[in-house]
Amino acid sequence: MKPQAESLPLYDIHLPDPVSAWPPAPGWWLLLAVVIIAVLVAAFWWRRQYQQQQRRRDCLQQLQHLRSHFDKTDAQACAQINEILKLYCQQHFPAAIALHGQAWIEFLNHSTKTPLFSNQSARALAEAPYAPDRADWRQHYGDLNDLLALAQRWLKSAQTPQAQLKAQQQQATTTEAN
Repeated sequence: MKPQAESLPLYDIHLPDPVSAWPPAPGWWLLLAVVIIAVLVAAFWWRRQYQQQQRRRDCLQQLQHLRSHFDKTDAQACAQINEILKLYCQQHFPAAIALHGQAWIEFLNHSTKTPLFSNQSARALAEAPYAPDRADWRQHYGDLNDLLALAQRWLKSAQTPQAQLKAQQQQATTTEAN
């Protein structure tokens, strides 16, 4: 037998082209859409929360400015504190703007978990803006620094109507569960 001198005409193996990552599969497009929507919703929610808290920050800053720029026995400072608290109430508690005197104090005490204004501080907010200047202002109305601190605490802890409703619903569900 004679060896075959010629080899068979075979071609080299051709591998298919690599699979491209573009365009992605429909599942990836769906995932991308969900992520974009989630980011937009989160950004909208954060912006809304930031804007709602802006009034609180502004009022706290005004109280701090008041602390450094008023005579500590001035009855006008009590009027300014009332104005600042009512400025905050414009956004969250519009019905409270018309309150004055004891009704105003009751509203302030009921809009936090624990009542803050009592005795001299309550008297200072309820009466001092409308009363004439007194020689014994501190003995009758107390220290203005304490009143400013209470106003700041109220601004930080005041519960908006939505938060109060949520707390009431949670309290109702826990009492039903027991």
